Amino acid sequence: MARDPAFPWRLRSGLVLGAWVLVGAWAPCQGDTVFLKNGLVFISQGTPDKDNSLVYIWDGLKRVVVRDSKIDKTVADNALRTGERFTLVQPIVVLGGSMPKEVLSVEAGPWDERGRRRFRYLGSKSARPLSMEQAIIEIGPHIVRYRGVDGFWWPGLVETNQVPRPVMMALLGRVEQSNAGERERVVRFLMDAGWYPEAKQELERLIKDFPGTDLSERAAGARVFIIQAEATRRRSEIDQRRKAQQEQAVARLLKTFQDKEISTELQLEVRELERRDAQQRAADKALAIELRALSDRLPSRARAPWQKRLVEVLQAIDEAPDAVRGRFAAWQKAKTDAALTAEGRFALAMSGYVVGHDAAVPDLAGAEALWQARDGARAYLAGGELAERSSSAAQLEGLAWPTAAGIPDPVHRLELLTRLVQLMPPPRHDGQEAPGKTILHRVLEDQNAEPTEYAVRLPPEYHPLRYYPTLIVLHSGNGPAAAIDEWAAEADRHGYVLVAPEYNLRGQPHDYRYTTSEHAAVELALRDARKRYAIDSDRVFVAGQLIGGNMAWDYALAHPDLFAGVVVISGLPAKYVPKYLPHHERLPLFYVIGDLAPAANEVVFSRYVKPAIQKTWDILYVEYFRRGLETFPEEIPRAFDWMDRHHRDPYPKAFKAVSARTSDDRFYGVVIREFKPGFTTAPEAADILGQNLNPAEIKMSSSSLSNLIRLDVKGVRRLDVWLSPKLIDFKRKPEIRINGRSYFKGQVKLEFEPMLEDLRIRGDRRQVYWHRVAAE
Repeated sequence: MARDPAFPWRLRSGLVLGAWVLVGAWAPCQGDTVFLKNGLVFISQGTPDKDNSLVYIWDGLKRVVVRDSKIDKTVADNALRTGERFTLVQPIVVLGGSMPKEVLSVEAGPWDERGRRRFRYLGSKSARPLSMEQAIIEIGPHIVRYRGVDGFWWPGLVETNQVPRPVMMALLGRVEQSNAGERERVVRFLMDAGWYPEAKQELERLIKDFPGTDLSERAAGARVFIIQAEATRRRSEIDQRRKAQQEQAVARLLKTFQDKEISTELQLEVRELERRDAQQRAADKALAIELRALSDRLPSRARAPWQKRLVEVLQAIDEAPDAVRGRFAAWQKAKTDAALTAEGRFALAMSGYVVGHDAAVPDLAGAEALWQARDGARAYLAGGELAERSSSAAQLEGLAWPTAAGIPDPVHRLELLTRLVQLMPPPRHDGQEAPGKTILHRVLEDQNAEPTEYAVRLPPEYHPLRYYPTLIVLHSGNGPAAAIDEWAAEADRHGYVLVAPEYNLRGQPHDYRYTTSEHAAVELALRDARKRYAIDSDRVFVAGQLIGGNMAWDYALAHPDLFAGVVVISGLPAKYVPKYLPHHERLPLFYVIGDLAPAANEVVFSRYVKPAIQKTWDILYVEYFRRGLETFPEEIPRAFDWMDRHHRDPYPKAFKAVSARTSDDRFYGVVIREFKPGFTTAPEAADILGQNLNPAEIKMSSSSLSNLIRLDVKGVRRLDVWLSPKLIDFKRKPEIRINGRSYFKGQVKLEFEPMLEDLRIRGDRRQVYWHRVAAE
């Protein structure tokens, strides 16, 4: 039967077409709140299930699986959880077919004003994609239920915030407008959903449409609740923006607590925050004034060489005081030292700016050498011809570096150089940054016939003197710009740099092939971005959805020393991933999939993820009900929340690694230069689950007591061992043992160029090595 477009949404001639069935509140239910040790919080419907050491948390949409040892506490919520819901009767046009057991791909169109959308999927037994229409049948403040209406009955769930608000408001607008009770339920629904602007608007309409009733008192209480809830949310957002290093956004938010209905306690808290921030701004301004006055007290002969440098320092205090104010602690502490001259105090301030307060020196000659060293190091790291780099290194060797009692000069010089490169702006910083915009870069030092390109997006209030967490997003065939767009909103809010490499070669079908060239594209993009932007290498993550998820899982496990964690959304384990899974001992994983994805439960979870969780590795598994291989955009905010709680350990005292591909050659300073025959397998020759791989193995342990690095290797013919001051005391003779044999033992000759060349290539200023030992 064709539908009359003018047909009202109500009962007519005994036929229900899209009619609202008005029901009461949600059936009350109790649940638990689960607090993880890393700070994440999950709400469970009822008590979480437990299977030995595994805990299953079901929230009505998905189950989250964690190891019990990762849980800090579980709080039983004795209060009954309720919420308004509305049931929309959507008649079935055609009924036939059956629910697929596996869904390989999904294409969902937008929801329309009737609560319907077109839906295409490819099942594992389908020769071609199948299309159907889905319709929303129940709306709750947190969960929306839908089903198929022109095919088989496909029961599905989605978070309420995944339905566009205009669509939701159109559906809610279908309630009987003359019924004040139903209109009140709409307001309560919007309040429960946290849609406060819409709730406020509907409340005002309700008051206007029903004057002179007993509604006024309830409406006044609801308005106060909405205003206070909005204020509480803004207060939380202040903490988030401050953590994201966005002080201007914080200042704007602090000025939004003017409503008299906001609680006195919260208003006092906000006023105190404003007072502290104003006090800090005044202190920063006074610091700059004091430094300029100190400069004016120097003799003109001594002052002249420092004018340009002083401008740089004052600009830094003005633009990014939070990033630099701590560098002046030695100068500030010495203000009461009557024996220290103005020149000595100025030297403490200016040297502290480039090497940090605890390495600041009280003489201008030493401070001059440190500034020259910083400029020389930046020139080396920015690139240039070999002869130019060698000249820069020679100039660094010839400087009159400050000395330190009890520390050999070569060791102290490298300590200072390490501080310099970690505190200076990125070596290729050019002042042309454009926060909030997607910029395309070509890797400068890429010698390939087809140069590597990548897109980058900087967060609001980006400044090169701050360090920023970074997310490498791997596209699923739709290009780097689309990948940036998918993650941009939350990246901006959390203060992340986004880097999206183009790993597909021109003219190739969009897919991931597990090749060394694809890996090279990502690594070259990351290295180039580190040299241009202030990337915190200890907080770099990699993420991907669908095909990009396949690559993210493989790439992260192949290069675990690059990342603080990996987010895999609808990615499947193949080729090298099953053999590399032990790397998750050091590489946290956030994994999301739908239960209709191919072999989601019996293979992905049971064979691979579950055993890893049981080993107490840092893994969070999320599985959605009645969903297939999808992009799950609703998980992106939670992914950032998860990433915010993780950091890389750049210098583990011990680790184990395997490698079966020539590109997978670096693990925390141990670099494979040549594999033995039979220990690597080309991607095209690797079994789908990697059963024919015979990977090389590396096991490293270190001892600070004996100044020893011990390596046990299999399948490796040649390797390099890079030595870090975090693991080796260079004031003593270190030893390297390989497969039980002492390979190197003696005093290391420390020079600038090996350290600088390694930094120039990798761009990782958080993971610095001083010396290389080549082992044949």
